[in-house]
Amino acid sequence: MTNQLLTKAAILIVGAATVLIAPAHASLIIGSYDSPGYDYENTFPPTGSTTIGTFTFTPVAPGDLSFAAVTISGSFGNADGSTTALSDYFLGFAGDEEAVEVASCDSTLLNCYSGQEGPYSWFAALTAPQIAALAPALEAGSIDFSYTWGANPPLEDFFSPTGFDPQIVFAGQATLTATSPEPATVLICFGGLAAVVALRRFRKVQS
Repeated sequence: MTNQLLTKAAILIVGAATVLIAPAHASLIIGSYDSPGYDYENTFPPTGSTTIGTFTFTPVAPGDLSFAAVTISGSFGNADGSTTALSDYFLGFAGDEEAVEVASCDSTLLNCYSGQEGPYSWFAALTAPQIAALAPALEAGSIDFSYTWGANPPLEDFFSPTGFDPQIVFAGQATLTATSPEPATVLICFGGLAAVVALRRFRKVQS
């Protein structure tokens, strides 16, 4: 009987160790976005970054940052426009909105700018240094998604009334997935160890 209990306890410990590395997932979505149109005659795009939206989630504990994983996907172009202006997308936070670049459309030769069959999807899995750069945002539970303009000076367009290619960012829906260890699982692991100690004492009493 005692051997059976010890076997069950061993299974419990293995299960607890498995749960210990089981991650907590948070998938967050920001809707599509259209920037104002800029004709470079009457209106000009802003300098610096423009925030599209903010991902909010349960803060990641500083000790869990090295175990965290972050991916993000989206598109250049959306239902309103199949392409986008020359622009780059970033993840950041107040004080550094351009902490990590996640997508780039900075050439007129790329489909994201000149193609006709968009939207054109993109995906990024953040590296350890990039996650470290976003540490303040991950610990605060808030990451901004923004873009910067890449067309400077403006592109000439002889078919446009203004003489320049009008610039509009059509950002498709962006999805960020953050994965980090489940804090409560440490208690489960300790619970399994406590069960072993109790069973060993029980066995001594029965001897």
